[in-house]
Amino acid sequence: MDISEQQVGKVWVVTARGRLDGATSGAFAQRVEALVTESEPRLLVDFSGVDFVSSAGLRAVLALIKKVKGLKGIFALCAVQAPVREVLDITGFTGMIDIHPERTAALAALS
Repeated sequence: MDISEQQVGKVWVVTARGRLDGATSGAFAQRVEALVTESEPRLLVDFSGVDFVSSAGLRAVLALIKKVKGLKGIFALCAVQAPVREVLDITGFTGMIDIHPERTAALAALS
């Protein structure tokens, strides 16, 4: 999995590419959690390049949601591909996460 991050105003934008599975979820969670250091963090994860999410990947996302919300922050996903969106829908994650169709709209909502 390839992960990059950049700060856009008050929002940390993480771009992930590849599979979020048992082999990659630990590194993904560790790298993204390192960005959540202040109160009321704003975190946007761009999933446009993520084509698969396993249960381990879902656990990593859930841990990030809990950490961000525990700090009274905002966590959102954008550009989620259809197969990954289906997994999020089936597992009930879509009720816990703001999901935006593309990055520009997500940044506007989080700013």
